[in-house]
Amino acid sequence: MPLDETIHSVKNAACAKTQPHTIVFVAYPQMGLLDLTGAQTVLWAATHHLAERGLAGYAVHTASLEGGSIQTAEGLVVHTRSLTGFANSPIDSLIVPGTPFIRQVMADHAPLVDWLRGASAKAKRTASVCSGTFLLAQAGLLNGRRVATHWMFAELFERLFPQVELDREAIFVQQDSLWTCAGVSAGIDLALALVEADHGREVAMRVARSMVVYYRRPDNQDQWRTLLQSQFPANG
Repeated sequence: MPLDETIHSVKNAACAKTQPHTIVFVAYPQMGLLDLTGAQTVLWAATHHLAERGLAGYAVHTASLEGGSIQTAEGLVVHTRSLTGFANSPIDSLIVPGTPFIRQVMADHAPLVDWLRGASAKAKRTASVCSGTFLLAQAGLLNGRRVATHWMFAELFERLFPQVELDREAIFVQQDSLWTCAGVSAGIDLALALVEADHGREVAMRVARSMVVYYRRPDNQDQWRTLLQSQFPANG
């Protein structure tokens, strides 16, 4: 490689270390609060650890179609930017939280699904938490791929999207630039995996330790279904 090209490559590598990853969380009414904030906390902690080394981490944005206040399923109101503000901006990762009211959201928010379809084609990586996988599937982004979602929605997902392979046991699944994960707190697992992919295992482990969570949980969603069922009285 010529010297000038070598110098240019070195400069690009150094620049990459100082530019934060742009992360856009796609918000909508009745989204799950922990689906959003669990993953965001991981990225915030990773940014803090990277800053100690003089490295850039993540520039995290929460955005909705029209911007403004969005009420979560739990009732907390979240302030959002408008997604139109990212039309000409590079996005490293789109992350779609889930909702306990996924059937209603799918019926009521077709424009959001249309936006996801177009934006995912431009983003370097697209991810979903919990039932957010339904929205990616509705956008046609998951056809022929293996995915994860909350175990409680497994039968509904398979019925609605037979062209997508649902892994009922997986905590999270990566298929090329598409990442999906199981329910609610699994967004933390997903975000840790994203951090590892971007910045290495050691950074991801430091974040997990600081948050007092598992660095990597085993793929076994059935344990949660069985455990919860065993706690119900025999007479229902």
